[in-house]
Amino acid sequence: MGTISGKSIFPGIVIGQPYIERKKKVDIENYKIASDKVTEEIKRFLDAVQKAKADIKKIKSDLHGKINKEDLQILTVHIMMLDDPQFINDIKKGIKKEENNAEGVVRKVSNRYIEMFEKIADPIYKQRALDIKDISERIILNLTSENTVNENLHGKILVISELLPSELLKIYYSGVELAGIIMEYIGETSHTAILAKALEIPTLMGGHDLFSMEWGDQIILDTTSLEGKVISNPDEKTLNKYIEEKGKYRNKIKEIEETIDKETVTLDGKRVYLHVNVGGRLDITQVNKKKPDGIGLLRTELIYMDAKEFPDEEKQRKIYDNIAKEFGPDKPIIIRTLDIGADKKLSYYKMADEENPSLGCRGMRLTLSDKKLFKNQVKGILRAAKDHDIKMMYPMITNLNEIKEAEEFLKICKKELRDDGLEYKEDIEIGMMVEVPSAVMLADVFIEHVDFFSIGTNDLTQYILATDRFSPIAEKLYDCYDPAIIRAINIVADAANKKGKKVSVCGEMAGEEQAVVAMLSMGIENLSMAPAFIPKVRNLIRKIKISELKKIHEQILKAENASCIKEILNEYLIKIEKRRKNL
Repeated sequence: MGTISGKSIFPGIVIGQPYIERKKKVDIENYKIASDKVTEEIKRFLDAVQKAKADIKKIKSDLHGKINKEDLQILTVHIMMLDDPQFINDIKKGIKKEENNAEGVVRKVSNRYIEMFEKIADPIYKQRALDIKDISERIILNLTSENTVNENLHGKILVISELLPSELLKIYYSGVELAGIIMEYIGETSHTAILAKALEIPTLMGGHDLFSMEWGDQIILDTTSLEGKVISNPDEKTLNKYIEEKGKYRNKIKEIEETIDKETVTLDGKRVYLHVNVGGRLDITQVNKKKPDGIGLLRTELIYMDAKEFPDEEKQRKIYDNIAKEFGPDKPIIIRTLDIGADKKLSYYKMADEENPSLGCRGMRLTLSDKKLFKNQVKGILRAAKDHDIKMMYPMITNLNEIKEAEEFLKICKKELRDDGLEYKEDIEIGMMVEVPSAVMLADVFIEHVDFFSIGTNDLTQYILATDRFSPIAEKLYDCYDPAIIRAINIVADAANKKGKKVSVCGEMAGEEQAVVAMLSMGIENLSMAPAFIPKVRNLIRKIKISELKKIHEQILKAENASCIKEILNEYLIKIEKRRKNL
């Protein structure tokens, strides 16, 4: 019996047969071609690129309504990359110069790009390296005619070094159902992790030495806690224990489903509001199944990424108005202004190349530097807010000058709308994302200038801990439960609560049970998360007593490391489960 631990991505208990995928890349043959065959080989390559784009577009179309549109945006990114003239021309030149077959040149050129991006410290470039790997493998599969899904995967737990987003979508699209996924690659905020959550597949990332383990015919995958584990060749005692645990977990899921229509209220009567994070196009059927209280984060950059040019003021007004109408009356919607830069690029907007884009011109820094494009969005939001409970939020705020500049710019936009005789919401609520250390340190100052805070825990963790969240070497350092992060969140919550203003959390932590306890102990009553996590969080909150959390609050602020904090929070989770069973 052997055990491997890792990071849980989507919860579940699976007892089943593993499918070990040791092959990391498509096997290709490198060979020389005759000079008079170069043009033909380039055409073969370009045909493979066109087929890749057509396949992606078809998958995207066929998955409409089955997967949230936001989670399919990675496919839009891949189409844009397949249209990148530099990448395509480098491969064409390689075929012509080296007189080699297309497969070999695609692999050689893509490896050069991947190596270049992986050397850059910024995690955004690490993700770009994965995207290049993804599209190049898709091209090679088309060239080798190996673009099929192994039906033997059906019902199995896939054990693999790394699973690319397109591979996971291809498996899903083919009708093959995975029971679970175990990966060596770590990246809880990667595209693959996002898709695994959207598809609700129990997944573990960061499992070390997967291929040195002796895998038997039966394994146990347990991702019900933050630290997931895999047990191979379980003995009878362990197997029976997990058969019982799986039954308990199934009952818990049933219990969660039964509370989906109930209010999110603690045992001692405190109302907590659960919102969803969504992309620019609302998949209303999927979202409303989870009964959210509103949209806590509307990522508008996805609207821009879907367009071929900057959407004008009227188009934006219509988009936001339609989303509000679809979502339902009286439900608040927080629209985050354009947050491009770093990993989010637009095909029709040239941005300056930067050595470290995560610390460069992104978010509010970009929009304040190009007010023409910003004006269309602000005015579109103001007009849509006239008939809806719409609020506006600024991303990546670093200093007070940015907020003051935005305040003045907002006045100009309102004046122009008045002069044009257009209706808009005068008293629209304005908030800001708290994502960088300076925003934490100046939280008491910033709160005087905004109506609410929204804490983006993914970026906040990365910036406070100076840690690449995609790095396999630094993965243990990237921990949202680090005392520095917990204290930072508490500082922000305290600043907002003292002024009677709202504070919410919209990062990955908002959907984690341990984090929910910590947030509630700090007086945070608004949480925004992926739709899939709302029922679980609602069910948990209905078992909590706010009056019991004062001691927990004191303990986690005094804790010296993340392990201690998780232990404190887990002890409380165990306590409330025991209390429920004794009722």
